[in-house]
Amino acid sequence: MANFTGFLKHGGNYFIASLATRSLAFISIPIYTRLLSTEDYGIVSVFMGVSGFLVSLMALSADRSVSRYFFDQKSELDFKRFVGTSSLLATGFFIINSFLVFYFAEDFGNLVGLSKNVVHLIIPFSMVSIIGLTFEQIYGPLKRSKEIAIYSVISVFLGFALSVAFLLVMKNDKFYGQIWGQIAAGFVMIFFWIRLIKPYFVFSFDKSYIKYIFTYSVPLIPYALSSVIIEQFSKIAIGSSQGMSEAGFYNLALSISSIVNIVVIVTHQAWNPYYFEYMISKNYTQLDNDFIKIFKITILVAFGVASFGEELGLLLAKKEFSGALYLVPIFTIGYIFSQLSFAYVRNFGYTKKTHYMTLTILTGGISNVVLNVFFIKSFGELGAAISFVMSYIIMAVLAWLINTHSVKLHATPFKNLFLPLVFTIPFYIVLYFVLGIESFFGSLLIKVFFFCVLTFIFFWTDRKEILIVINNILKSK
Repeated sequence: MANFTGFLKHGGNYFIASLATRSLAFISIPIYTRLLSTEDYGIVSVFMGVSGFLVSLMALSADRSVSRYFFDQKSELDFKRFVGTSSLLATGFFIINSFLVFYFAEDFGNLVGLSKNVVHLIIPFSMVSIIGLTFEQIYGPLKRSKEIAIYSVISVFLGFALSVAFLLVMKNDKFYGQIWGQIAAGFVMIFFWIRLIKPYFVFSFDKSYIKYIFTYSVPLIPYALSSVIIEQFSKIAIGSSQGMSEAGFYNLALSISSIVNIVVIVTHQAWNPYYFEYMISKNYTQLDNDFIKIFKITILVAFGVASFGEELGLLLAKKEFSGALYLVPIFTIGYIFSQLSFAYVRNFGYTKKTHYMTLTILTGGISNVVLNVFFIKSFGELGAAISFVMSYIIMAVLAWLINTHSVKLHATPFKNLFLPLVFTIPFYIVLYFVLGIESFFGSLLIKVFFFCVLTFIFFWTDRKEILIVINNILKSK
């Protein structure tokens, strides 16, 4: 992989950032599952799911074109003026949509199973998320991943500290404590984010920028919403139909599985600048080599989480929260296909044909809703997990079809990515039977053995390159 050391450097920074931003759902599990009841934990899970759904809608995705325009900028001033226009437009949309959320809070709350007062808190929570995203949109293409990582870590751990403080002093409705802690930390971070955004902001409201934003970003609204729907809709549906405690159990299993999604997000963010460089220079050979390695890493992490996810969940959370941990291996398969879809969805953004991104992700989101309606009734939480996987499979296949027959832009051939998938199938089949072994140490040894075998198969041909990279990193230390 060309620039592999640089990729690992940025990947490491983004890993810290992604791990930090997801720590409320993962690292903090031992604390929250002991300070919150199963029902309160479920309410927070649904709130986070609904908020994630509304963040893109609140600003109508007007802030999501910044990172793409960076590669089209005519000058440094031109980029700063674009950031100014994008930020002002997003602010206007946010004010309008905040009024709608506030006015219809009770009706919306009845739909998702949250009280009116909890729905009101979505407004400040979304504002914090939007400003943080603008910061990342600017600093990401600049390859200043270190700043993103640092401020993400500060934001999340400050939120964690304040949430715990609120939880310890509250006696009733303790779920408010975690939500208030996150919002309070966000308002502290806004001060720093704005200072970091300011050097790249020039007040502007140019029509040409607005046209670019509407052409690129607005079609991404269904894209952004649908990608959240696939991950969050199930817990909302389970909370409404089966109870908040069950939503909490489901969320814990999904949180453990999201270790794989961290890898997907990290590799996407860290490799994206290199992807653009390869596409512009038409260095397709290196592009394919890079993505195949990334895909193998994703599969390997997925199998590791599938193998040891239940033990990790039992180690982190109280036993009464572990009712859905058997779903972890299923979720990891979904995330593998999520990574696979990026091989083709990236091209839609590169060519600015974002309507294809919308079509792909929207189809996955709609499929998830439809499948959940049928499968949750028949199979409960298992049906929701199956819907999760099938939605990502549909999304990956559709992305491949559109890129092959409509966009017709180079992407890593599906046959090259299909081979690692085929190698992995027997390992998952063996894992299904191993998970039923009652002996803890016997099961553990077998899983470790097969994990090592899969690692050997995937990276034997790359062993010399990996050793060189490791040696260079150690020398730089």
